[in-house]
Amino acid sequence: MRARRLAIATAIAVVAIAAEAVAADEDAAIGGALFRRAWVPAPSATRANDGLGPHFDARSCAACHPGGGRPAIAGSGALPRGMVVRAQRGDGSGDPIYGRQIQSEAVTGLDPEARITVERTGRARRSFAVRIDGLADGPLAADTRVSLRLAPALFGAAAIEAVPEAAIRAGADPDDRDRDGIAGRVSEVIGRDGRVRVGRWGFQATGIDLVDQTSAAFSTDMGLSTAERPDPYGDCTAHQRACRAAPAGAPDAAGAHEIDAAIVARIAAFVATLEPPATTPPPGSARGAAVWAALGCAACHAPLSGAGRVIHSDLLLHDMGPGLAAGDPARRAGREWRTTPLLGLGDRLAAGTPLLHDGRARDLDEAVGWHGGEATAAAARFRRLTGGERRALDEHLAGFRGF
Repeated sequence: MRARRLAIATAIAVVAIAAEAVAADEDAAIGGALFRRAWVPAPSATRANDGLGPHFDARSCAACHPGGGRPAIAGSGALPRGMVVRAQRGDGSGDPIYGRQIQSEAVTGLDPEARITVERTGRARRSFAVRIDGLADGPLAADTRVSLRLAPALFGAAAIEAVPEAAIRAGADPDDRDRDGIAGRVSEVIGRDGRVRVGRWGFQATGIDLVDQTSAAFSTDMGLSTAERPDPYGDCTAHQRACRAAPAGAPDAAGAHEIDAAIVARIAAFVATLEPPATTPPPGSARGAAVWAALGCAACHAPLSGAGRVIHSDLLLHDMGPGLAAGDPARRAGREWRTTPLLGLGDRLAAGTPLLHDGRARDLDEAVGWHGGEATAAAARFRRLTGGERRALDEHLAGFRGF
C-alpha cells in the first residue's frame, strides 16, 4: 500500500512539473507575440494595447531588437531605429526638462522632443556625432551631455539573469585593494519595494532583473506605464506641459497601468528563451586560451556562470576612460560601464554586429581600441600581439557562443 501511495504521489508530481513546463512555454509564446506587438496611442477602441507615448522612440520591442538581435546601422542621417539619445548631467541625473532620454517621435498633435541626426566620424576608429535641432521645450541644461545607445542583442539573457548576486558581489574591489588596476564596483539599485539590489541589466547596470529592465524600456522608449514604472507619461518631466496634457492610457477599465504586470512577465519569459541560430563552435585553441589569460581581459570579463553557462562578465561597473564617457568625462560616473557579457561573441564577430554601447566599433580591433581607464593595460597588451597570437585569440573567441 505504501509503495502504491508513493507511486501515485510521484505521478502527481511529474504531472505537476509537466503542467508547469507547459505553462512556462505558453507564457513565453504569448510573450513573443507581445514582444512583436505595435502599441498605439490613447484613446483607442482596443484599450489593452493603447497608451503609447506621448513621446517615444519605438512602437514595439521588436522594432529595436529585431529577432532578439542588435539592429544594423546605416550611414549618416536620421536617428536609426534602435538607437536612442541619452541625456546626463554632471551628477548623473537626467536633463531637468527632457529627462533621461530625448525622444524622436510623438503622438499626433504633439511635437517630438527634437529633430535628431547622426553623423559618422573618424576613419581609423569610427565614432558618431549627434546633432539635435528644434528642441520643443527650450534648451538643454548647460551641463547636460548627450550620448547614443544602440539596442543590445538579447541572446543569452537567461544565463545573465541566473548569475547569483553573491557571485557578483564577491568580485567587487572598488578601492583596488589588490593593486591590479581593476576596481569594479557593484551597481546598487533601490527597487520599488525599497530593497537594495544588485543592478545587472543595461549598459550601466541600472536594471535589477528582466522584469525591471523590460518595464524601464516600456517607460523610457515607448512611454508606457507598468507597476514598476507607474507614470503614464514616461520620461516626460513636469516642465513639459504639452506632453503632460496629452491623453494617457491609464488608469482605466483595462487596469491600473497601461501595461499589465502579466504582459511584462510574459515578455521577460520570452526574452529568457532567446538564443542566436545554433552553430557548431570551432575546436578549442589551447594557445588562444593562453593568450586570452595573458591579456588580462578576464579580470573584468570574468568566467561567471548562470544556468550552467559562462557569460564572461563580472557584471560590475568599471571606469573605461574618457574615450567612452557618456557623461562628464571628468567624473567617474560618466566613465563607468558594466562589463559587457561576451556570451555569443563568436556569433557577433562572425556576423559583423556593431560593438560597444553605441555600435561605434565595427570589429574587435576597434572595440578594444576604445578601451581605456581600467582596461588601458589590457588594451596595450592586445595591440602588441604577434600575428600568430592574434590568430589563436580569434580562434578562442570564436568559441564564445554560450552553448
